[in-house]
Amino acid sequence: MEQLTIVGKPVTRVDAEEKVTGEAVYGYDLVLPDMLYGKALFSPKPHARIKRINTEEAKQYPGVVAVITGKDAPWTHGESIKDKPFLAQDKVRYIGEPVAAVAAMDEDTAQAAVRLIEVEYEDLPAYFSPEEACKPGAIPIHENFASYRKFDFIVPGSMPNVCEHFKLRTGDVEKGFREADLVLEERYYVPVIQHAAIEPHSSHAQVDPESGRVTIWVANDAPFRALHEISEALGLSQEKIRFINPLQGGGFGSKGGLKVETIAVALAYHTKGKPVRVKFNREETFISTLTRHEAVIHIKSGVKQDGTLAARQMTLYWGAGAYAEKSPTVCIRGSLPAPGPYRIPHVRVDGYAAYTNKPVAGSFRGYGIPQGAWACEQHMDEIAKKLRMDPVELRLKNIFVDGDLAYWGEQLHSVGLKETLIKATQAIEWGKPPGFPASQLGGEEARRLKPNIKIGKGFACISKPTRTPTTSKAGVLVNSKGEITVLAGTVEIGQGCSTILSQVAAEELKVPLDKVRMAPLDTDMIPFDASTTSSRSTYHMGNAVRRAAIDAREKLMEMARPMLEAKNEELACSNGKVYLKDQPQMALPIGDVVRRKLGNDGIVRGDASYTYEIGKDLDLETGHSDHASAFYMYATQAAEVAVDEETGRVRILRMSAAHDVGKAINPLNCAAQIEGGLAMGIGSALHEEMVIDSQGKVRNPSFLDYHLVTSLDLPEMIPIIVECPEPEGPYGAKGLGEPGLAPTPAAIGNAVADAIGVRICDLPLNPERVYWAIQQKRAKGSSRWLTEVA
Repeated sequence: MEQLTIVGKPVTRVDAEEKVTGEAVYGYDLVLPDMLYGKALFSPKPHARIKRINTEEAKQYPGVVAVITGKDAPWTHGESIKDKPFLAQDKVRYIGEPVAAVAAMDEDTAQAAVRLIEVEYEDLPAYFSPEEACKPGAIPIHENFASYRKFDFIVPGSMPNVCEHFKLRTGDVEKGFREADLVLEERYYVPVIQHAAIEPHSSHAQVDPESGRVTIWVANDAPFRALHEISEALGLSQEKIRFINPLQGGGFGSKGGLKVETIAVALAYHTKGKPVRVKFNREETFISTLTRHEAVIHIKSGVKQDGTLAARQMTLYWGAGAYAEKSPTVCIRGSLPAPGPYRIPHVRVDGYAAYTNKPVAGSFRGYGIPQGAWACEQHMDEIAKKLRMDPVELRLKNIFVDGDLAYWGEQLHSVGLKETLIKATQAIEWGKPPGFPASQLGGEEARRLKPNIKIGKGFACISKPTRTPTTSKAGVLVNSKGEITVLAGTVEIGQGCSTILSQVAAEELKVPLDKVRMAPLDTDMIPFDASTTSSRSTYHMGNAVRRAAIDAREKLMEMARPMLEAKNEELACSNGKVYLKDQPQMALPIGDVVRRKLGNDGIVRGDASYTYEIGKDLDLETGHSDHASAFYMYATQAAEVAVDEETGRVRILRMSAAHDVGKAINPLNCAAQIEGGLAMGIGSALHEEMVIDSQGKVRNPSFLDYHLVTSLDLPEMIPIIVECPEPEGPYGAKGLGEPGLAPTPAAIGNAVADAIGVRICDLPLNPERVYWAIQQKRAKGSSRWLTEVA
């Protein structure tokens, strides 16, 4: 490969200055001329029929422009299953579902009018556990489910309220269990948590009264997918809809699909051409947008005495909440690799995405991998304990390596997992006695390491697929000043994609990085991209931008050939110039090439597309595919913790995180992604849980009561970049964004179990749960304790 000059270098983010100086305009900040303000009325009932809605008093309130209900917005939408109304129609299915909306001259007026809307409800049975919702005799939450539009891959379950049943069938698990020397079975639970992006949700919408064209301003991570979804819902051609993406203040999966957009659009149809802004506050964002899936996971494994895995059976219940959203694909992509990144001859997996009367669940960083890893990786440590085997040795005996045939039927390549395992565990000095200095424990603990402080180590491994097959298209423009503009539909959500794609374009055009800019994201102007999800952007859009830049470079060199009186093979590019290889002083700036050929206003454009052409969907009966994912991401994270047995408090002393990134386009950005993922994973391991009571009401819908990780909770973090190149990736790159938090809770859980000698199977590992686990162990003399799901 040609020597790289910009790719692989730890350059500063191209958007750093505008963000740290406050110049950046986020969706929540956006103000449009003559804008109206929208507010919604939310359901106070988890499951109820709407008997009557009275909006007359609200309509008469001074300053109110429009008041609407589901009858005024008779549309439904949904990605894989079209099941969700813009506003509740006939019934509500969770506390927080939008029932009516108001547009007014200012936000206070809109909120005051919302309070004047009267709704009469008739209660219906409600279900708050995915297992309970699936039981025979359960009342359907969606009576008309059979008539909903569904994607071809949807396999509805035979049990009540199941919107997707994923099946993986490999070998004969019963035979595997019979041949095993040890069979171990356990149940694990992962609660609902919030995305907790700094920027809450908002959307602006406008409907042109003459053309009927709909324009939506929203920080959506998949504007083309959202455009398709709203086009289908409204019955409009896609040319009649335009998405403009302001900057996004974080999303972690919560800002894809349609959330607040539907309320803004519904109101905009009743405001005579004036744009409407709908902003959710923090509580509204908590209860009415999206959560991460709760999961109940049953796992049973058979293993030989020497540690060879013989069979694994898993049943996963994914709590979808009231509407399907992305639950079917989370169920599929989360259940498929749930048995872990190991060679297992006999595997049976059943994943059920079940409707409940909780807030809607959907995409969350990791896309189901953290839930499966929480169960699988703790289960692996329990197996090692039963066999009196080192957990590292057990993993090394079974772990995926190059050339393995995965249990879903795909031959694996570019597998850097073993290297991540070795490097992550070495970084915390695995196998050595705890030697962490007491001074690292802080405060009073620094002065006296009491006998009740127990130290433990643990780790966890994961593999993660990416959404496949998908397409990314890109354009690269070169003007007469030698400035480069990249047209790409990848959304900058904080992950650094603008920097990565700028580096790729600069590398191929051989220009300084400061000559490259990213075009604003507008679906009228930008080529198609499937989505900024699934850690796919560096691989897919990176390939598309690279090809587009090469296309532009070749056009520039063809234009420069007669100017330099040379053949194409005699030319090269460097430092923003085209030059003769054997006479480098004979050179032309690329801007001059454009100007001489096309004039001062001339533009050279390169275009390209990338699709992983051989990607194949999973077989609906077996779960198999010989090309299920364009690439796989591999990681191991390891933790050392201190547990205070008197209080149950867990303090993480240090964490290492080794990630196989293929090729680090920007090592600085990779390290930041890993550290950010660790921080999120630590929060979900130790603190985070959306507390939903027996009536379906969220009891902690704010940062006052919802405990996010802070800088004081963070340990020494050791990011480790492993580069096992992916042949199809740009320069060998894979993806990184999502795996950063996937193994974290399981690694911490294993470290806590090592410290206190008892396994806790439910998250989070908060002081109360840990304390009572220790107390029950002491009272019963047991080395096992399984918490009850609240």
